[in-house]
Amino acid sequence: MLKPEENELLCRVGPDTGMGGLLRRYWLPVACGDELVAGGAPIRTRLLSEDLVAFRDPGGRVGVLDEHCPHRGASLSLARNEECGLRCIYHGWKIGADGRVRETPSEPESSSFRHRIRHAAYPVHESGGLVWAYLGSQDAPEPRAFEWTLLPASHYVVFKARVACNWVQGLEGVIDSAHLTHLHKDLFFRAGDAAGGERLGSISMDGSPRLEIEDTAYGFRYAALRRAGDEASRLVRLSHFVAPCFGLFAGPMALPSVQAYVPEDDHNTAMYFVIADRENPIGEDLRAALRTALGMVPGVDLDAGLRRVRRAENGWLQDREAMGRGETFTGIAGVNAEDQAVQESMGRLYDRGREHLGTSDVAVIRMRRIMINAARRYLRGERDDLVGLGAGARTDELCGFERLAPAAVPWQELVGADA
Repeated sequence: MLKPEENELLCRVGPDTGMGGLLRRYWLPVACGDELVAGGAPIRTRLLSEDLVAFRDPGGRVGVLDEHCPHRGASLSLARNEECGLRCIYHGWKIGADGRVRETPSEPESSSFRHRIRHAAYPVHESGGLVWAYLGSQDAPEPRAFEWTLLPASHYVVFKARVACNWVQGLEGVIDSAHLTHLHKDLFFRAGDAAGGERLGSISMDGSPRLEIEDTAYGFRYAALRRAGDEASRLVRLSHFVAPCFGLFAGPMALPSVQAYVPEDDHNTAMYFVIADRENPIGEDLRAALRTALGMVPGVDLDAGLRRVRRAENGWLQDREAMGRGETFTGIAGVNAEDQAVQESMGRLYDRGREHLGTSDVAVIRMRRIMINAARRYLRGERDDLVGLGAGARTDELCGFERLAPAAVPWQELVGADA
C-alpha cells in the first residue's frame, strides 16, 4: 500500500506537481493522426491538466496550441483552419502553429502589438500513427522511437479510447500479467474466432504465474512464467514498462502490442493501443476483427467522443444472465472493455492505502517505486538522467512476446541481453 502523500505524488499531474513536472519532460501522444484532417476542424484535447487544441492546417502541418485565444479566451476549437494557422471566429485573430499572432484584424492597421504576444504552442511530431507533443519548459529531447513507429503504416493498427479514471490505474493494468487468466478468462480465447479462428491470447490457464523482473534504463522488463502442461515446458510472457506510461506486451494472436495511458488530468485518461506485425501487413478484415474483439468499435463500443458506451452509470452493461448461463466469465464483451471497466470501477483516483498487495503485484510495485522516486528527484532539482531519458534508454527494438520454452532455459536467453 502507499501512504497518502505517495499516492498524491504518483497520481497528480498538474503543472505545479512533482509528477506533472516529470511527465512534461517526455514526448506524449496527444491525438491519433487520423483525428486531424488537413484544413478540417481543430479538435479539443487535454493533456496533463491543460486544455489544448490540435489541428492540421491545409498544407498538412500539425499544431498543438493552448485552447483559448490569447485575445479574449474564446476556444480555438471553434476557429477557422486557414493557411498558416487558426483564425478565431470572435475577432479574427490568427494564431500560427508556432504560437505567433499573425493577424489582428480588429486592431488598427498601424498596430504592432501582436508582435509582442506569443501564444502557448508546443513542439509536435508525428510517428506511428500518433501525434506527439512536448509540454516541458526545457528543450525537448529527441523523440523516442518504438519498433512500430519504424514500420510502414500498413503493418500496425492504432486504437484510442478515453478512460474515466486516473492514468496510473490504467498503467497498472497493462503491466499486470497475472490478471489475464482471470479477467480475460474466456474472451481471451473466444475473441480469436472473430479473427479467423486464430488464438487471441495465452495458451496456459495457469492463474498464478511466477514473476521475475529486471530494471533497465527505460524502466524494467519482466517475465510471467506459467506452467504449460508438463514439467519440461513453461509459457514465458515477456512484458516491458517504458517510462513514463507505456506497456509493451504480447497482444492478440501474440502480436507485439503497446498500450499508453496518457493523463488528460487527474481523473481522466487517454488510452492508446497499438498492435503491430513486423512481417506482414494487417488487412482490413483483421483490423475489423481486432476492433470487435477488443471492444473498440466506434458507434457500438465508443461514442463520438471516444468514451465507452459501457460506463459506471449503466453498470458497464454487464450481462449477469449470460454469466449465469456460463457463456462469459465477466459479462462484458471485449477484452479492452473488460480492462476499462475494472479500472473505472476503482473510482476516479483510487486510494492505494486500502489495498493488500501480493507476490503477483511485483511489477505494479516496481513501477510505482520507479515513478515516485523519479518525481522526488525532479522536485529536488535532479533533472538529468531521468528514467527513460538517459543514455542507453533505447526502445526501438523492444517488444513483448509469449513463447513456449523449455523450463530449464532462463527467459533472458529468449530475448537477448538488450531486449
